[in-house]
Amino acid sequence: MADNYFAGVGGICIRDDRVLLVRHTYGAANGRLLIPGGYANIGETPQDAVEREILEETGVIVETGGLLVLRCEPSNWYLAFIAHYISGEPRSDGKENSEAAFFDCAEVLERSDVTNTSRELIKLALTSKPLAPLSILPTDAEKGRVWYVAEGLSEIDNRLGD
Repeated sequence: MADNYFAGVGGICIRDDRVLLVRHTYGAANGRLLIPGGYANIGETPQDAVEREILEETGVIVETGGLLVLRCEPSNWYLAFIAHYISGEPRSDGKENSEAAFFDCAEVLERSDVTNTSRELIKLALTSKPLAPLSILPTDAEKGRVWYVAEGLSEIDNRLGD
């Protein structure tokens, strides 16, 4: 499948006070640690893209949780999700990264080899409540839609499903 370079995704996977990071091998982040992620394929949901990217880059299986951040720029959008650990031991993919491992969260926040974006996303993951995924209407599942809503929102106008 072709990448959709408009839709970037990342997943913050924290397990036992340790966060899953990869050491990038190219571009502006070459040699630095960052959260795993990439671009959604055409026709792929952002949630599925997070799970695929983390598996491809680290060998770890995750389930996408809540939406932590949406960054909008004129050329692309980036969605960062909480990623719940399911199974697997991190290993480098040998292409996009030279290292994949769980790192102590407190240490990561002090390291100079972590990208600024990843550091801020980890801080948010440790201190914020993400928007929870919620399928609103039966027709939404058929359309491949998932709504992310604030906690405590019990009813949404049915017009949102149109």
